[in-house]
Amino acid sequence: MWSSNRDRLGWYQRYLLGIKAHQDMKIIEIQKCEDVLFTILDRVQQQDFRFLVDYSRDHACFDYTLRTEFDELDMEVPLWFNDLSLRVEESCDTHYTLDGIIHQTPPKKGSVYLAVPKEGESRWSGSDIFHPLPESSQCSGHLVPGRVINVLKELVKGAIVYCEQNCLLSPGDVNASLLNFDGPRITLVVRNGTKPLRVNIVPVVRRAIEKFLEDGNQNEKGFPERTKPATPEEIDVSNGTYYRWRFSFERPVWKLLENADADRGHRLDSLCLLDRIKTDHWLPEKHKRGLTFKQLQMVLLWAMRFFPAPEDWVDLEASVYRMLVVLLRCLALRNLPNYFIHEINLFHEDYQPVFDFQTMYNKVEEFADNPEKFLQIHVTHLLPRQRRHLDRYVKLLLQIEDGEGLYWNTAYFDIILNKFQVYHVQDAERIGAMQLIWSKTTKLVTDEGCSS
Repeated sequence: MWSSNRDRLGWYQRYLLGIKAHQDMKIIEIQKCEDVLFTILDRVQQQDFRFLVDYSRDHACFDYTLRTEFDELDMEVPLWFNDLSLRVEESCDTHYTLDGIIHQTPPKKGSVYLAVPKEGESRWSGSDIFHPLPESSQCSGHLVPGRVINVLKELVKGAIVYCEQNCLLSPGDVNASLLNFDGPRITLVVRNGTKPLRVNIVPVVRRAIEKFLEDGNQNEKGFPERTKPATPEEIDVSNGTYYRWRFSFERPVWKLLENADADRGHRLDSLCLLDRIKTDHWLPEKHKRGLTFKQLQMVLLWAMRFFPAPEDWVDLEASVYRMLVVLLRCLALRNLPNYFIHEINLFHEDYQPVFDFQTMYNKVEEFADNPEKFLQIHVTHLLPRQRRHLDRYVKLLLQIEDGEGLYWNTAYFDIILNKFQVYHVQDAERIGAMQLIWSKTTKLVTDEGCSS
C-alpha cells in the first residue's frame, strides 16, 4: 500500500511506468494489422501502379511509442504522379458538379485543389481521376480526390476477394462492410486481438508544396510567426472533400518531435501520459467529439514553442503542466491553431461531430486542479492530502478574452505556471517579462471582482 505522504512526483512516474508496461504488446498487435493491410495494398498496386505501398511508415511507428489506445488507424497510400508540374491552388474560378456532388463553399483554410497546368493536359486527359476545366480557366483541370477514392475503393474490394480466394488472408481477418458507405474515407475493420480495429485508407500526394511556404499563410492576427518552418518535402496533401485535397502535417510533426527529448526532458512522456488520461477520463458527451492524439501533439508543439528552455522540461509534473496550460487556454478560446498554418483551427474538422468544448474544459481543469485523483492506478494507492492548484484568480486568468493575441505568449503562460506552483525557472529575462504582463492581467482580473 502506498503511503499518503509519499512524494507527489512519484504519482506521475508510477502512472507512466504502468502505461509503458503494456505498450510493447499493443505495438505488436498493431503491426499484425499492418501486415494484413500491406497484403491487400500489395494486390492493389499490382492492379494499378499509381497506388504505392508505404512500408516505412516511420512517423506512424513513432506515434505507436506514444499513443496508449488504438481505436482507429490511418494507413496512407502514396500516389505516384510522375509530373512535377502539378500545382496546389487554394481557389478555383469555375465551380463544377461531378457525380451529383456540389462544391462546398466557402472552402476552409488548408483545403486546396491539385491543378494540372495547360501544358501538361495531354498526360492526364484520359485519366479517370482528372476533370477538365473550360479553356478560360487558369489551369487545364483538376485531379479530383473524390474520384481517387472511388477508384481506390474498387481496387481494395477486388484485392480483398483475390487475397481471400488465394489464402493470403485468413477468414475473418478483414470486415469490408464499411466499404459500401460513401464519403471521404475508405474504412476497413481488421481483426486485432479481442478488439477489432477500424483502419482508414488515406490517399496522399507526397510532393513539394511551395504554395504552403509563401508569405501570407502565417499572418493571422494574434499568433506568432512560425519559428521552425517545415521543408517542402515533408508536407503532403491527402483527400479532404470530394473536390479538395487538404494539407497533411503528420510527417513535419514527427520531424519536430522525434528528437524532442534529446536533452533527457519529459516532453514526450507528458504527451504519452495525457493521451492515457484523455482515453480514460476526458470523454465527451454522447454524439459530440473530444480530444484526439493529433490535437495533443499540436498542443505539445505549442508548449515547446512557448517553453524552449531545457529546464522547463526537467521533471515530469512540470512538463505535464506546460501542456495543460496551453490546452486549457485553447479550450477556453475554442481555438487550437495549427502550428504550421495558424488560420487552421484543429477543433473544427469536416464531417465530424461538434467538439464538446465545455465538457473537455471542465475535465482538463479538474485534472489540473487535483491530478493525483486521476493518476491512481489501484484503490490501495492512497491519495495524498488534496493540494488544490486552481483558485478563482487562475480560473479568471485562463478565461481572459484575447482578440489581439496579447496572452498567447510565454510570459502569460509563465504566470499560470507560477500560480500552479510548477514554474521553477531562474531566467531573469523571463521572470521580468512575466512580472510585466502580470501587472496588466492583475488589473483585468481584479476588475472582474477577484482579488489577486
